[in-house]
Amino acid sequence: MAKVEIRKVGDETYYGTVQMPHYQGVYGSTSRLTRDWEIHIELDDGTVVEISVKANFVFDGASIPRALWRVCGHPLETPRIAAALAHDWLYAAQVCERDEADLIYREILRAVGVAWWRRWTEWIALRAAGGVAWRSHSDGGAQELARKRGSLTFDGFPQPPNNEIMQ
Repeated sequence: MAKVEIRKVGDETYYGTVQMPHYQGVYGSTSRLTRDWEIHIELDDGTVVEISVKANFVFDGASIPRALWRVCGHPLETPRIAAALAHDWLYAAQVCERDEADLIYREILRAVGVAWWRRWTEWIALRAAGGVAWRSHSDGGAQELARKRGSLTFDGFPQPPNNEIMQ
C-alpha cells in the first residue's frame, strides 16, 4: 500500500482524507451500511466528486474472484471498502455513466493509498467484466431505491441520472 496517513477521530477511521464507512455483515459477503457516509474525492482533471450514501444501503464490496484474493485482497478489507461501497452505490443507482463509476472507484483507491498496480489491475478488471453487474441494475425500481439511498455531485452540482436530461 502506498504511504497514506491513517488516523482515528473518535470512532471514525480515516485513510488520508477518506472516512471509512461503518458497516456490518448481513449474509455471505453482503454488508449493510450502519451510518450515513460521505466521500469527497478530486479526480485527476480537478473535478471534485461528492458521494453520499445513507445508512441501510446493502452492498457486496469489490467483486474480486476468490482466486485473486491473495493478489488483490479481500473484497471488504479496509481501506478498499470505501471505494467498493461508493462503486456499488454508483452501479445500483446508475446516476452516472459506467466508465465514470469505474474511474471514481480507481481514484478512491488512490486516495486511500492502494498501490498503483493494484488499483490499475482492479480498474482493468472492472472495465473488462463490470458490464454484467452494470446491466443487472437496469431495473428502474431498483435504481430508484438506490437513488433514494444516496446522491452524487460533481463540483457541487447534482448529477442527474444518466437517462434523464436536465431542463
